[in-house]
Amino acid sequence: MIASRGNGHKPPAAIEMTPATESGKFDWASLAAEKPATSLVPESLARKYLAFPARIEGDRLIVVMANPTDYGAIQALEARSRMEVVPLLGSVDDVLKAIDVHYSASMPEAFVEAVDESFAGKADSVVKDAVREIPLVQEAELITDDPNSSPIMQVVDSLMAQAVKARATDIHVEPMDDRLRVRLRIDGILQEVTRLPLAAHNAIVSRIKVLAGMDIAERRRPQDGHFAVRIGQASVDVRAATADTIHGEMVVLRLLNKSLKLFSLDGLGLAQTSVDGIRRMLAAPYGIMLVAGPTGAGKTTTLYASLNEIDRKKLNIVTIEDPVEYRFEGINSMQINNKAAVTFASSLRAILRLDPDVIMVGEIRDAETARIAVQAALTGHLVLSSIHANDATRAVTRIVDLGVEPFLLSSALLGVVAQRMIRKIDPHCSVPYWPEERDLQILNGKPDDPGARLYKGEGCYFCSSTGYFGRTGVFEVLVASDDFKSLVNKGVGHQELFARATADGLVPMKEDAIGKALQGVTTPIEILRSVYAL
Repeated sequence: MIASRGNGHKPPAAIEMTPATESGKFDWASLAAEKPATSLVPESLARKYLAFPARIEGDRLIVVMANPTDYGAIQALEARSRMEVVPLLGSVDDVLKAIDVHYSASMPEAFVEAVDESFAGKADSVVKDAVREIPLVQEAELITDDPNSSPIMQVVDSLMAQAVKARATDIHVEPMDDRLRVRLRIDGILQEVTRLPLAAHNAIVSRIKVLAGMDIAERRRPQDGHFAVRIGQASVDVRAATADTIHGEMVVLRLLNKSLKLFSLDGLGLAQTSVDGIRRMLAAPYGIMLVAGPTGAGKTTTLYASLNEIDRKKLNIVTIEDPVEYRFEGINSMQINNKAAVTFASSLRAILRLDPDVIMVGEIRDAETARIAVQAALTGHLVLSSIHANDATRAVTRIVDLGVEPFLLSSALLGVVAQRMIRKIDPHCSVPYWPEERDLQILNGKPDDPGARLYKGEGCYFCSSTGYFGRTGVFEVLVASDDFKSLVNKGVGHQELFARATADGLVPMKEDAIGKALQGVTTPIEILRSVYAL
């Protein structure tokens, strides 16, 4: 909705409102992201008044507001921007999402300028500021608003704050020939968010090493560490890793936002028949259920969602993880520590002496862990674990390849959940289109109806013009039947196992992905990128 404006300001009650769309909601897809508009209003002011500066039209600033009749807010925005403000109506959620996305798009220019000034012949002192001792607390507060903190400390903290707001899972700090490149992985895709002076490289890396408990003097040997921070209301665990490249040390920070609500099985994107199959596996008194997929496929989320289905009051549930990503009330979690010889295999042996009912092994990485996990499943325990494999039946052959005898695995196996993550079409800019030949190839000739249409995102504020916002899973759920177990016992290959599984009702991951495209959840191109190749 647009508020009409005369030569002077009208009181809020007199402002006339007209719908911007037939539905009465502001059409975010009608706007293209415009950086100069957000530069006129600081983030603190935008959040205070729930007002997002969308674009500049001549000497007027178009602002989407949760309350466009707030005369005091309009005056404050005009005083700060020195432009006439034209308010548009948007929902509170949409305005907050737009602020989160677009005030996180790049490093504040003031910080970049401060870094430049800091290295005007003062590099040594800046490095000393960067490695200044931090309080020995379990969870540090970020200091982006502390005027006494050094520019480097502010840059590092600001990067983490922006990454959390942008829903990023990783921060990459990479030295190049002439600059320091900073990228965020958002919805599985790396996006460059800022470039910093190369001279700031050592100080930034040193600051991160201090936070993560690494050796700042060691620059050639790869290192890893971790720390925890609080960003607003979010509690975030950060895993840091460094490695030397031809241009210097690169750093990758993996972010785990512990404040995010855990999914249930019903919220993962599984078909109802698949949810029912997993619940049947979890209802078994003993056996092993595997979750398969590549790194970043959401395996841990599925394991935790499965644990949510189990009665924690009546059962002793123990997890072994590297690292422990979430803390559940009523669940005993163990942290892997290779330096102290606390491995998956050694921890699993110890757990078996703790009278467990349910055991979750974060990942089966080696033959010893695989053998102990299967033995535990055979001796009266329900075991859940993840494994790197491309699909459900290959997860079974992978366990056999690790040295587990087929007759033991066939007796213990409950089933396998294989999965990938795909990006979802941004609902704010989703539009229908006629399928092209490439789309039909990817979707195996579907849709059959020549009049049917697919959907894609045109790009808008919320998705940073990518057309995608958020991710969901695509799955195949294999519940091991007696016939399937008989083939496992015989040690047959992947093809025979797959044929038997599909005959038993397995819906291949490819078909699940195609179904989500036909439902308008994702696009054929995203399926091709994430699930399979033509």
